[in-house]
Amino acid sequence: MSTANGSDEVEIDLTSESPYDRQERITWWDQKRLLASNVLVVGAGALGNEIVKNLVLVGVGNITIVDMDIIEHTNLARCVFFRRDDELKLKAEVLAREAERMNPDVTAIFFTCPVQELGDGFLLDFDLIIAGLDNREARVWLGGAAKRTGKVWIDGAIEGLMGKVQTFVPDGPCYACTMGDADWEALTKRLSCKLLGVEEMEGGHTPTNATTSSIIAGIQTQEAIKYLVNEPTLYALENKVWRMLGEQMATFVSLVEISEDCPFHFDVIKVSKSLPLPNQISELWQLCDQPEDSRLSFYDDFITIMECSGCASEVKFGYKDLMKKQGTCQNCDLTLTVNLSSRIYLGDDISQWKIEPNFWPHKTLVEFKSDTGTSRYLLERSM
Repeated sequence: MSTANGSDEVEIDLTSESPYDRQERITWWDQKRLLASNVLVVGAGALGNEIVKNLVLVGVGNITIVDMDIIEHTNLARCVFFRRDDELKLKAEVLAREAERMNPDVTAIFFTCPVQELGDGFLLDFDLIIAGLDNREARVWLGGAAKRTGKVWIDGAIEGLMGKVQTFVPDGPCYACTMGDADWEALTKRLSCKLLGVEEMEGGHTPTNATTSSIIAGIQTQEAIKYLVNEPTLYALENKVWRMLGEQMATFVSLVEISEDCPFHFDVIKVSKSLPLPNQISELWQLCDQPEDSRLSFYDDFITIMECSGCASEVKFGYKDLMKKQGTCQNCDLTLTVNLSSRIYLGDDISQWKIEPNFWPHKTLVEFKSDTGTSRYLLERSM
């Protein structure tokens, strides 16, 4: 066709090339694998935004985002997807929405709760986990849950201009193995307050900025891609910590060893059967075809909160992480007695009590053990 000045125009089809063409030129790249991958992103703050951005741009087809927090004004300077109009909205919801807007090849879903409430069995649905968390408690839980579900997870942390990345694999050290005495002391204080209704330990917010989160999330995603396309010769950070000191632009890698005393190590679990959560625990013996003398065990802390001495309120039982604020009587404000129930027999009183679904994760793994052997099951409650 001719223009007003007589020159010819050439029409170019800008969509003839795949949007992933340049990355597909990397010799070991496998775009089909990435588009079919299912990745869990835990945390939707500064790191989570950058992680999701990277996953979306390279074409990871299925992303699930978990975060319970809302967008605050101070998030806007550090989170690429959040705008002023998003303030007070849920981080995970906004991030999932913007991920799909950025790349129509991507399906993003979200959950607005702590990852512990989804349960260890929830991790079975994913190829890989990437975390941008801001507390040790969730990292310790995720480490144990990933081990027993056989999942690789890549953790990132930032503070000021410093950051670190570590890849955790099922047969290596877990996050708890990397913790020092000060870390355990801080975690113990947090756990001791959990059932009494204290939301967070008092303290300042961690200083950081957008560039640090971008670098750390970039390293996390780079490592994740290698696992998603199954290139084991390129796995660089297994059993190692990659650290960056941004002030000096220095980086170094250190080895991490398994702690022999770590209580969060588990063998990878093979599930015998998936079952809906029953009305009471005793029904599991029949549903799982277990002998009456077998015992039921839980991998996460399972507790019983006794009735109140003041008003004789009902006994409550379930998973500790879902029983926040239940350690205080809602009527009398008295502190209640909390007992750990690591194993249950059919003849125990608790087996006959009615299950409160809200105190159970959406998908949780349990174990039956008897003289005839050990079996593991996945219990699912309606979402």
